[in-house]
Amino acid sequence: MRFRISAAISVFAALVSSQAVLGASSRVKELMEQARADAASHPARVVTSAADLPEFGTGSAILNVGAYAFIGSQSEGDQFADDGNGYRFLLSTTSGGYMGAPVQVPAGAMIDGIGGSICAAMTGTMTVALFDGEVFGNPIQMLGSFTTFPNGLCYTEELSVNQLYGQAYQHPLYIVIHWEGPMDGTMRFNDIYLRYHLTVSPAPGVATFNDVPTNHPFFQYVEALASSGITAGCGNGNFCPDQPLTRGQMAVFLSKALGLNWAVPVP
Repeated sequence: MRFRISAAISVFAALVSSQAVLGASSRVKELMEQARADAASHPARVVTSAADLPEFGTGSAILNVGAYAFIGSQSEGDQFADDGNGYRFLLSTTSGGYMGAPVQVPAGAMIDGIGGSICAAMTGTMTVALFDGEVFGNPIQMLGSFTTFPNGLCYTEELSVNQLYGQAYQHPLYIVIHWEGPMDGTMRFNDIYLRYHLTVSPAPGVATFNDVPTNHPFFQYVEALASSGITAGCGNGNFCPDQPLTRGQMAVFLSKALGLNWAVPVP
């Protein structure tokens, strides 16, 4: 499902055949092996370090990837330019016309969508695709892509992805942009972003509490509380899932879960 600022863009979407969109995505996928090698050779270009992000939890976020985080295939003769306002575009190409940026999101994140601020030309297209590099030896998986429509407008586009990502360091994500159209600056982009939200960690194979076995409907969530140090149960190896919660106990749960604190007065 696509979201567009302009109603005119929706009209264009209805007029463009699905075969054309699939063809563009297919051509982009053919370039992925080379894009993966390019991204791996530029580790300093990783936009956000996974070590700085919580692996599991709650809440949503947007990971913004600016235009200059993308690496062009300059070794093959591709040239990229700037319009003076932070928008980049393909100036010339000898290798197929693509640029890529490796990105990292927390383990277990649900990737909700991919979008960006772009300007489309009156002719040609530009395809933005999100790829999961998988572990080496497995096929690269495309999680989603969107293709511009020849309308001459600047707008923000977002595509729903809804994919759970099991992140590992040998299992990278990256965004690839592929041009099929004019190289005069009329088709350009400012940034690409990922929208995601965190999820509760998977349940372990062994129960922590005697009264919350692995087949209990709340097992995963109780285990997440225990693993996070938010609760140690009610004593004697039990959690007491059916006992009422006091206001005092609730204060402990929330304070630990949210990392709450109070301001220290300035002397």
